[in-house]
Amino acid sequence: MGWNQMTKMRSAYLLFIVAVLILLFSRCFTSGTGSGNDPRGPLYAGASACVGCHRPVFNSTIHSVHFKASSPVDGGALKALAVANPIVSFLDSSRVRVEVRGGSIFQSGERLDGGARAEKLELAFGAGRHAQTYGYWKEGQLYELPLSWFADARSWANSPGFPAAHPRFDRVIGSRCFECHASFVKRNFEPAGPLAVREVLDRSSIVYGIDCERCHGPGLEHVRFQRDNPGVRTAKYITRIGSLSRQQQLDLCGMCHSGNDREAQRSLFDFVPGDTLNHFYFPSFGAGASAEPDVHGQQLQGLRRSKCFAGSDLTCGTCHSGHESGELAARGGAGDLAVRGGPSVVAAAVTQCVRCHGNSAHVTAVLKETEQRKRDFNLTSSTCVDCHMPLTASKVIVLNGGAGAKPIPYLLRTHNIAIYK
Repeated sequence: MGWNQMTKMRSAYLLFIVAVLILLFSRCFTSGTGSGNDPRGPLYAGASACVGCHRPVFNSTIHSVHFKASSPVDGGALKALAVANPIVSFLDSSRVRVEVRGGSIFQSGERLDGGARAEKLELAFGAGRHAQTYGYWKEGQLYELPLSWFADARSWANSPGFPAAHPRFDRVIGSRCFECHASFVKRNFEPAGPLAVREVLDRSSIVYGIDCERCHGPGLEHVRFQRDNPGVRTAKYITRIGSLSRQQQLDLCGMCHSGNDREAQRSLFDFVPGDTLNHFYFPSFGAGASAEPDVHGQQLQGLRRSKCFAGSDLTCGTCHSGHESGELAARGGAGDLAVRGGPSVVAAAVTQCVRCHGNSAHVTAVLKETEQRKRDFNLTSSTCVDCHMPLTASKVIVLNGGAGAKPIPYLLRTHNIAIYK
């Protein structure tokens, strides 16, 4: 064998070794274990990486209100809404019309002086079960559109926080809104004048909705370990909600369900399960502590006021399941019961109430009456819920009933469990 041939063989052998090493290292980082290219950083795998091991839970979660807390607007899906009460009149006699143009939905404002503008619905906040608010993009900023869809009323009305007197198209939606309606958005700041800056959002970085890692923490290391060690049945490198203390669980839910009236000193996108929520806000020094919490957005404050909370170890997860498509999940010997509305909601609520109050003569009598009403009149009474968690009007959201009409209350079920009637 000549020298040249030996040199070629040695070179080929070295190239083969290098190729094998590259393949092995690349498998450590990319072989079916999440790309590590999530906009949130190298520790995140992305929700799609959870499908392989958690398909049933994942298939349920993607239909939940959490997962649908924000989304790009699908014009085709909204066409049915566009023709439902498509014109809203404001107190200054101006009007906003919802209309279909091609494959998109627009809101167009019409003033008495003949002026008009139209903006396309591009992003939706809210799952649409109760309501959905929309925004349009312009020069790196998202602006709130004047009309929102309210499912219970089957109608369009002024968006939350907007006046009933006149429509607005100029309200900027900042990253603070995304912190509760999305899992991430990247923000930058750029000069907006001699002493001013403006926040610019990178719309390509948005992780829509509340996904798996928003509640369970960064999961790339977990995904890689479990796929490399399928025989290990105890989850590694991920946060199980049940492993958190009661306060840690409340902080996790309270991140988005305790209102936005406190001044944040850190982005809530930095919050991971197990963190202390108070560390993310400046001290409020008791401001507003005596105020009645609003049913919209301050569910945790309402719950804390109830005797049920003070006299037990219940958390939000006692009645709610973040994985289910329904609003409540009743847990029992037969497993989780996902519910959407009507009799199923009754069943879920009663299951939780009876767990503590089952020996009460009052509860026994009410349940007996409910069964009798169902037999005699084919009716369903919501028993515990209607009396002890009644629908209550929000103080911060008042809907425009149109020029000359009375305002429409926005009703949500209170979490202050108490005796009301």
